[in-house]
Amino acid sequence: MHGDKMEKNENYKNKENTEIINDDPALRFDAFMGGVKDGGLRSVSSISILVNYIVANLNGKVTAEIIIKAMDEGMLANHFEISNAISKLIDSGTITEAEDGALSINDGGKASIELIEKDLPYTVRERSIKLVQKIIAKETYRRENEVTIEKYKDAYRVNMKIADENLEYLSFSMFAPSIEQAETIKERFLTDPVKFYDTVINAIFANEE
Repeated sequence: MHGDKMEKNENYKNKENTEIINDDPALRFDAFMGGVKDGGLRSVSSISILVNYIVANLNGKVTAEIIIKAMDEGMLANHFEISNAISKLIDSGTITEAEDGALSINDGGKASIELIEKDLPYTVRERSIKLVQKIIAKETYRRENEVTIEKYKDAYRVNMKIADENLEYLSFSMFAPSIEQAETIKERFLTDPVKFYDTVINAIFANEE
């Protein structure tokens, strides 16, 4: 009898613990998972926390479009869920959207994110910021640097230009045998034009003492 009573008490505790765990919003797997890889976010609340975390860390420097694009690229959260989370946070006033699309978080949001950001896996936090920063850099490079692809006989010519508003630093062309390779060259260049520029400069002055 005593053993049966202990077993019943243990079952009750296990049931109670299970209910507590299931009440954790981060463990409610209620988000769509299309386009999300293993390790991505599976709960609506976690996705909302992630949006808050990104905006809090890049306050006024990130747009909804960039966050969505970054999460799609990293496959960290479902496209629809990220879009929905951003809309809800704007509607609630937790984050605000400026005329140019830049997102900012209010003081209450900043305070709360410090308390709940650890509910997100460290790898997700780190990777999300890196992905967003990469997209921001690429968008900046797209505005400041020009890349065109043109058909040339049986190949393609990729014309690249590194410049700012007032000065053109470097322009050059590369040939590619296919449109796919031309597009790859274009994307690699736009990912980090400064690296291209530094490589050329270093090659020119490599033999100088």
